[in-house]
Amino acid sequence: MTVVPLSEIHVSDIVRLWNEEIGDRFPMSISLWNQNTTTEPNVLQEGSLAVVEGGKLRGIIIVKRYMEKLDVRMPETVGWIQCMLVEKSFRNEGIGSELLKKGEQALINAGVDEIRLGRDPRHYFPGIPLEDKATISWFEKRGYVTGEVETDLIKDVSGGELYKLMNPSEHYRLLTKKDIPLLLHFLERVFPGRWHYEAVHYEMIGGTGREFMGFFVDGELKGFCRLNDPQSPVIAQNVYWSALCDGEMGGIGPLGIDRKIRGNHFGIDLVKAAANELISRGVTDIVIDWTQLITFYEKLGFTTWKQYQSMAKKVGV
Repeated sequence: MTVVPLSEIHVSDIVRLWNEEIGDRFPMSISLWNQNTTTEPNVLQEGSLAVVEGGKLRGIIIVKRYMEKLDVRMPETVGWIQCMLVEKSFRNEGIGSELLKKGEQALINAGVDEIRLGRDPRHYFPGIPLEDKATISWFEKRGYVTGEVETDLIKDVSGGELYKLMNPSEHYRLLTKKDIPLLLHFLERVFPGRWHYEAVHYEMIGGTGREFMGFFVDGELKGFCRLNDPQSPVIAQNVYWSALCDGEMGGIGPLGIDRKIRGNHFGIDLVKAAANELISRGVTDIVIDWTQLITFYEKLGFTTWKQYQSMAKKVGV
């Protein structure tokens, strides 16, 4: 078993291994891998490793710790295992255990006191796919504790039928580039952390606002909903697996309403307004990712698509 830095492995070899093992459920592309891993600034290089045997890539682990210097409230003592994958024919030979040990130690050395499976900045998964029972059990034996189940939902909207809003439509409009500072201020105040962090990145890449539906009351921004389509400037988490869709996949989320004015169906109308915008852009399927609000979205015709078991463990304390 030869363990080498992940950076020594060609991306095409990584994508090949991924697609051979889980590509039927989660089809990986070189562009997505480069976005979420190769160029992602929070990848901890000393813990992101590969195993090569017989001249071929047999396993990988990618670990992360928040290392950017942005004025956002992201946790600095939480580490993430973005993904770990071992070729099926080479499992039960200690490859996974060795990769996990080295990856965990690198995170501990970096000052991490909790390790989460997935859920990282530019994550692939919010946990282990729920159907992978053996993998969940494997991590449990290594000290990881199960948490809540997260769900991706999907709806076929190829018929083009729009939703009817319960509140006046003038409450809702797409944001423009001039609105981005307003959005950042709102998120920093009401939803600090990951959502604010992701919006800061959106501004950094020159986002125009077309990926955000705003909810306004008396001219003030009181809520938002992210929406993504094939023309969006990043491959967003709710359209990662768009290759599974015959048409064009769009995504909705996250969304949030100022806590002071919740109720009155504002939130569900915000989702409807975002969905209507995507339908008008010609998407055929809409995905809502990483949520526990299954009943809420079922009211709009969405059905469960994929589910994930969240897992984490305390370390280094």
